[in-house]
Amino acid sequence: MKNKFFIISFILNLLTFLLVLTGTILMLALGTKALGDNSLSVFKYFTFQSNLFMGFVSIIYAYYQFLVIKEKRDKIPHVLTVFNHVGVTAVTLTFLIVIAFLGPLYSYALMYTNANLFFHLLVPLVAMINFVVFINYEKCHFLHTLYTIVPCSLYGIVYFIVVAATNGYGDLKIDFYGFGKDGPLMGAVNFLIVISIAYAIGVGLYFLNKIVCKKHK
Repeated sequence: MKNKFFIISFILNLLTFLLVLTGTILMLALGTKALGDNSLSVFKYFTFQSNLFMGFVSIIYAYYQFLVIKEKRDKIPHVLTVFNHVGVTAVTLTFLIVIAFLGPLYSYALMYTNANLFFHLLVPLVAMINFVVFINYEKCHFLHTLYTIVPCSLYGIVYFIVVAATNGYGDLKIDFYGFGKDGPLMGAVNFLIVISIAYAIGVGLYFLNKIVCKKHK
């Protein structure tokens, strides 16, 4: 049987999965007024994709934690902890963008209504608390922080390929984030800014985990 921090992490991983599942059901059933979409069209947004990824990682992580608790395994696979870091970084990026940009632009009431409450607030908060306070990232090297930019990098590359292929710069039906509204060059700059923010978040989470975990070893 592992210590209480391990047990709490197991519970928080299950909670994260349930929050993502609930948010997904609400999203598919009700859509999202904040994004102006409904049904399967919401899959195109980074918010939705990053939350689904976080939910997927959380339930797998919880499964391996359960095996450790039952003493059927000695430890959690190292790669899962790295994936957890990547997922937490992705949903934290969404969390901060909503607070700093989308909330003031569209109103916080709209940003935290129905499924958006789960994807923009509850899932990121629970995932962040779990990673920073309760997940032991001791054996992970600093270079692993580079993996945290993979989701937004891949998303951004595909996004701009689609925009370029359809010549949709400035067309909000295609360039729905508006990154290319001032042309391809500024779109590329915006893309690099988002990646830089994501990496800063990944590094910040890494060091916060190191600091906190030292206190409860």
